[in-house]
Amino acid sequence: MTTTRPDVRRSSRAVLLTNAVGAVVVALVATALLWHRLGATTRGIAWAEDSGRFLNERLQLGAVGSLLHPYEGYLHLVPRIVVGLAVRFFPIESYAVAVSAMSCVVVGLVGAAVFVLARDVVRSVPLRALLAVVPALTPLVPVEIAGNTANLHWFLLFLAPWVFLYKPRSWWSSAVLTVIALVITLTEIQAAMFLPLFFRHVRSVRSVPPIVAGVLGAGAQLLTTVLDPRTPVAGAAAGRVGGVVDLLAGFAAQPVAGSWDADVHAVGLAVQDHGWWVVALPAVLVFAVLVLGFVRASGGARWVLAALGLAPLVVWFAALGVNDVVTNWLGFTAKDWEWLGAYRYAAAASAFLIAGIVVAADVFIARGRVLFPALGWLLVLLVVTAAVLNTDVVSRREQTTVPAWSTQVQQHRAACADDPGGTMTLRAAPGQPKWDAFVPCTLLDQR
Repeated sequence: MTTTRPDVRRSSRAVLLTNAVGAVVVALVATALLWHRLGATTRGIAWAEDSGRFLNERLQLGAVGSLLHPYEGYLHLVPRIVVGLAVRFFPIESYAVAVSAMSCVVVGLVGAAVFVLARDVVRSVPLRALLAVVPALTPLVPVEIAGNTANLHWFLLFLAPWVFLYKPRSWWSSAVLTVIALVITLTEIQAAMFLPLFFRHVRSVRSVPPIVAGVLGAGAQLLTTVLDPRTPVAGAAAGRVGGVVDLLAGFAAQPVAGSWDADVHAVGLAVQDHGWWVVALPAVLVFAVLVLGFVRASGGARWVLAALGLAPLVVWFAALGVNDVVTNWLGFTAKDWEWLGAYRYAAAASAFLIAGIVVAADVFIARGRVLFPALGWLLVLLVVTAAVLNTDVVSRREQTTVPAWSTQVQQHRAACADDPGGTMTLRAAPGQPKWDAFVPCTLLDQR
C-alpha cells in the first residue's frame, strides 16, 4: 500500500511537533537543573574572567568593540555576548546572578539544539532527550565549568559534532546551522576537530555553508593565536608533569570516575586504598562499550561514536599539554588527592563519554533481540542513576574566598555617594587581584 501525500504531511508535522516540544522541554529542564545544582552561593559570586577580564573589557571597549577582542590567544564570542547582555539589561548589583542565569540558559539552548540535530542518529525520543541533557547531568559540570561565561566554550564544544554531522533538509536549516557553526568556532578553537564529520554528507550542497562558516571561524581563531599568543605560565606544576601513562591514569581518575562520582577527592582516596584498578577497570569498560557500539552501529551513529570516543582523549591530552598543571598522578599521595580538585577539562571529557554511552545504548536497543537491548537499558540505568546521585547542590572551595557580588556593591554605595565619579573595586573568586573588576560608580543608578 502506497503512502498518500496527506499521510506524509501528517508524519512531517508530527516530527516537527516532536522536535519543537522536545527542544523546549529539554531547554527548560537543563536550564533549571543546572541552576539548582549551582546553589545560591555559587550563583551569587562572579568568577575569574567574568569579572577581571570580560566585564572590565566590556566597560573599557564597549559592547561591539569587546566582542571579538582576543584574550589569551583566542576569541570568546559567546562569553562576551552574555556579559554584554548582563551589563545592558541588569543592574550592576545583579551582575553575578544574571551571568549565572544566562550561562545556564546557554546550556539549555545547547541541549535543545542537540535534541533536534541528533534525530538522525538517536532514533529513540526518550534517549535523545537524555543525550540532550547530558551537559546539565554530568556530575563534574557544576563543580568546575557551570554558571560562568569563561567555560561556556566547553558546552559549545559538546554541540559541535552534532552541528557538523547534521545534513540540512532545507536552505533555512542550512542558514541557521551556518550561524551556529560560526558562533561555535568563534568561541571554541577545539571545535575544529569535528569539521571532518562533514565528509559524512560531503555531496550535500546545503551542508557547504555551515562547514565554510566553521572553517572561517577556526581560521580566525588560528590567526588570533598567531597575532596575540597566550601568555605562558611557567612553574605552576613545579616540575610535577607526568608522561603518557600518568595522563591516562588521570583520565581514568577524573573524566571516567567523575562520570559517576563528582567527588574526585573520594575517588583519589579509593585509588590510594585499593589501587588503580578501581578506576582503570571502569575506563576499560567504558571504551569497550564505545568500541562495541561503533562495531554494531551504521551510518551517522558510527561516525558520532568515533567522534565521542576520541574527543575526550583529545580534550584531556591537549588541555594538559597546553596548561602547566600537575599531572604526575601515579606518584600521588593521600595529601595530593586531597589538595587537587577536578580539572575543568575533566568535565568536558566526561560529558563526551556519557554522551557516547547514551548513543551506544540506543544502538544496542535498536539492533538486537535480547542481549544487546538488555545491555542498552543497563547503560541507560547507569547514566540516570549517576545523574540522580549527583543532583545535589555543589560546594566549591573557591566560593569562600570572596563575598557575594551584590554584598560588595552595597558596601560601595556610601563611598560612591560621596564620590559619584569614583570607581568600585569588586572581587571575584578565586580571590586573586587579577580577577578584580573596576566598575564606575555611575553604573549604580542604572537599570
